[in-house]
Parts: sequence; C-alpha cells; structure tokens
Amino acid sequence: MSSVAGENSDLFIKGAKLHIQTEDWGAKDQSLVSRIFKNGAVIKTYRLPYEKITDVLKADARRKALVQFHQWVIDSANKETL
Repeated sequence: MSSVAGENSDLFIKGAKLHIQTEDWGAKDQSLVSRIFKNGAVIKTYRLPYEKITDVLKADARRKALVQFHQWVIDSANKETL
C-alpha cells in the first residue's frame, strides 16, 4: 500500500504564522499525521490511525480522509491559543 499525497497550509492566527502539514505515513506506521509548525518548530501533532478510516486500503478513501483531517486540524488551530 503506497502513501497518498499530503496537504500543506499556511495560516495567520492572532498575528502568528503557522504552517500545517498533513501526511500519510503509509503501511509501516498506519496513520495520517498532521503537525502544526510555528517558527519552524513543531508545536502540536495530531494522529489519525488507519483503523478509523473507512476503506483504508483504497487510496482515494485515504486521500479523502487526509483532506478532511487536514481541514479539521486547521479548524482546531483557529479555535485554540497556540
């Protein structure tokens, strides 16, 4: 099973620039991982295990889950004080 393409977004929240990177870590780690960076350092990490993704063996299902997960992290970052 090969990894699907990731997502990257730059946000400005309360004057701070944040970079959000979401990746499929593939069959070895069996999870999607999203990290929030501030000034080049990881300030928060989120993980979505494959077991929570419907039809995880299908690349298009993992890609859809990755995009939704990435948006959830963006929404969470907008609500939190980072």
